[in-house]
Amino acid sequence: MSIIFAIIIIIVFFILAIRFRKTRRIVSLIFLTPVFLVLLFVGYVLFNSWYHTSADSLNFTVQKENQSYTVTGVWKKPLDAYRFPTDFIVFYVPNNEEVRDVKRNMVEDYKKMDRNGLEESVQEWIKKENPPELIPQIFDIETSKEFSFSFVLPENVKPNEVKIYYAHTREEPMDALEFWFKKIDLK
Repeated sequence: MSIIFAIIIIIVFFILAIRFRKTRRIVSLIFLTPVFLVLLFVGYVLFNSWYHTSADSLNFTVQKENQSYTVTGVWKKPLDAYRFPTDFIVFYVPNNEEVRDVKRNMVEDYKKMDRNGLEESVQEWIKKENPPELIPQIFDIETSKEFSFSFVLPENVKPNEVKIYYAHTREEPMDALEFWFKKIDLK
């Protein structure tokens, strides 16, 4: 009901602006200003609902030193406005051995968030994506234009045996979390 009332007011302002445009230009501009602001706001919301980043807009570079790796990621396109503050790194290591010394930028409020719910959502999405039969090791990382993380592989694990995915999360208002995954090659 209030949306209809707001639309009626905007239409009335527009009609009054047209009516006063020849005789009183300042009054016409005053009536046009709210119409213009509403159109800008609607355009902003529509654009951000339409614009999504894709896995193609993310590039990785990998640096290796013994069993220690540093992965740097750079987005070629702007990040989406409705991105979640945290993305995830998913490791699949043979024999379910643990990745050590994972260092990355984390969201400060991540501990206050429902961590278990977030990680369960990621695991449920991973199950749909046909993962290996290994147990995923999931680490959060702050979503930013440029980022890097480092880790150490177990001694007896070869880089080509490990599968690493970057999971980008997106949450539009009043909608569920959405994910897409991009594989990171350690070559």
